Parts: sequence; structure tokens; C-alpha cells
Amino acid sequence: MFPWTAMVAALAVLAPTASGGEGSHPGRLVVADGRTGLLQVLDLEKGELVGRFTVPGPASVYTAPGGQYAFAVHREQNQVSIVYGGLGLEEHGDHQDLVVKNPYIWATVHTGPKPTHLKGFGDLVAIYNDGNGSIALFDARRLGLSPDFKQIATGSPDHGAPVALPGVVLAGSLNRGVVELYTHGGRKVTEFAGCPRLHGQAVRGGSVAYGCADGVLLLEQQGRGFTARKLANPPGTPERVRVGTLVAYPKHPFFIGNFGQGLARVDTAIRPIPLPASPVRFDFDREGLLLVLTSDGHLHTLEAPTGKVLASLKVSEAIAPGGEGAVRPGLALGEGLAFVSLSNSGEVLEVALKPLQVKRRFQVGGTPASLAWLWVAGARH
Repeated sequence: MFPWTAMVAALAVLAPTASGGEGSHPGRLVVADGRTGLLQVLDLEKGELVGRFTVPGPASVYTAPGGQYAFAVHREQNQVSIVYGGLGLEEHGDHQDLVVKNPYIWATVHTGPKPTHLKGFGDLVAIYNDGNGSIALFDARRLGLSPDFKQIATGSPDHGAPVALPGVVLAGSLNRGVVELYTHGGRKVTEFAGCPRLHGQAVRGGSVAYGCADGVLLLEQQGRGFTARKLANPPGTPERVRVGTLVAYPKHPFFIGNFGQGLARVDTAIRPIPLPASPVRFDFDREGLLLVLTSDGHLHTLEAPTGKVLASLKVSEAIAPGGEGAVRPGLALGEGLAFVSLSNSGEVLEVALKPLQVKRRFQVGGTPASLAWLWVAGARH
């Protein structure tokens, strides 16, 4: 049992609602302010804010596996808030009905000093605490029941990149340039070295990719163990150009990473993909379409296997480089939609992907930054 604060219901619960016909709720969007401890929740069906919460501090928000909860990581306040989005399921014999409630902060937990990078995969959520190198491991199936978590000690502070898989946890360390393999019980099994300035990770099936200063480290699960191979940066790669952020889509046989002013496809080699400007945010949607927000303020859809730009849309002014105190736009992807936060204007844009166009603008005020889309699937609405 680990210390945690009492659960706080910030808004009264609404009675379940339903409307005629089949369908699913378009979801809700958690919006974190980049300068203050403010979380807001947008209902995408109503097109309005349905939740506004004071939390320990500015946060990076992440959708938990299953889509009904979000984790808000407050690095400088050493805490993590867990948000229930208010969309649930109720069993009715041969089907499940959608239950719509007000969102609330379900729990606030102290996972360790300086919680930073979070990675969700399968039913597991891993949070790396930079202050002491520990990893907090949550089972997403227990969200709403208990906020308890397992804690795995790696032995020293670092800036880490965790990945939790069934039975094992991988801990990548920037300063030591290694990936350590632990059991869920915290026993160290082995480590893989040779990844200087390790940063960024992604999972695809039994493969895990880590960004290195000089390439990408690939770990392949073989039975109960892993094998490692290193992909070097292409010849002639400029100094300081590297993969430091990675994403994956289950049906694509490759990873995508940032690479200087463009991206890179990572499979048997690192293959650069040029872009009109440097990537700020990028990810896959549910159909495997690659979305990229670039520093010139444009949102692009790309054909992931080839890197071909399919469409581009200007959504903001040029985005300044990140630095101390800078608040950069957030990007979240919904069902056929992208959401972009505009910190300078206090807006969140809803962008349709096919065709690429702005559908709605939400005035949320403040300095909106990190975003997380929440949903519930399989319901009768």
C-alpha cells in the first residue's frame, strides 16, 4: 500500500443520460494549463466545458489505457492527478449502455520525486520519477477501484523512459545510456548498454525502440528475454540531429521518430523523411494516419509508409522553440479528429482529418497546453 490522498469529487454526479438511436459519444478532452494548476474538461458532444479543477500545478496529461481516465503528471509538485472523464458503461444483458456523468479528479497520488515521463501500453501505465529513478507501475484495470501502484527502484536519479510489458518493465536512462530490465516485483534481470543520451521510446508488439544520440536501440522480445540491435544514424547526419521522440502504430512494421527538421522511419535502418519545418508534435490516429504539427504552425497528414504529405493546414502562427518557461501547443487525436491547443489565444481547435479543416474553436482561456482525448467504446447511446 502506498501513500495517496483522499479521492475528491469536484462536481456533483449527473444522472445517466441517453438519446435515441445507436452510436457512441464523441468523447471528452482534458486540457491542462501550461502555467497554472488548472485542468479543464471539454465535452465534445455538447461543445462546452463540463469540468474545471484546481490541481497541484501545471501538468502533462496522458490518456490511460481504456480511454476513460487521464493521468496528469505534475513534475515540479511531485504528484500525479488521475481524472475520470465521466463517460462509462453500464451492463444491460446483451449490450452496454453509455452512462454520462460529470468528470472529477478521482485521486491524487505521490508516485515519487519529479514524476516525468509516462508510458501506457496494454493494461499497464508506467511513470518514471526522475528524482530517484523509481518507476510507479499502475494496472489500468483497477482505476476507479484503487489508486495503489507498485514501485520499482532502479537505484539512482536519472531522466528515464519507462515501458511496462506483461511480466517485465524496461527502464531507459538518459545519463547512463542503458536500458535495464526488471520484473514487476522489482528484481533486475539484465541491462542493455550502448544508447548514449537515451530519450524517447515506443512499443510495437514485442518490439521496443529507444532513441539514442547516435541512432536507435531496438529490443525484440524472444520468449522471456530480449535481444538487442543498434541502428546507426545515416552517414552524414549533422551534429545534434537525432531521434529523441518515437511513436508506433500496431499495424505498421516500423516506428516513426523525429529527426532534425523532419521525421525518420525506423525499421531495418533510420530513413529520414523531410518536412517543410521542424516537427513539434506528431502521432498516429486510430487508422494509422500520421499527423504532424510543425514549427511553422501547420498541421500535416502524412502517408506513414512513404512519408508523403497528403494535406496541410495552417492552424497557428510560427511556434517558438521550446525552452525554460516556454509553453508549446499540445496535440491529441480523436475519432477522425485532431485537437490542437493554442497557448497564445487560449483556444483549442478541433480539426477534421478528411478533409483537413478546422471544425470548431473552443475558448478555454488561460494558457492551454497538454491535451488528452477520452472516450468510451461499445456503448448504446
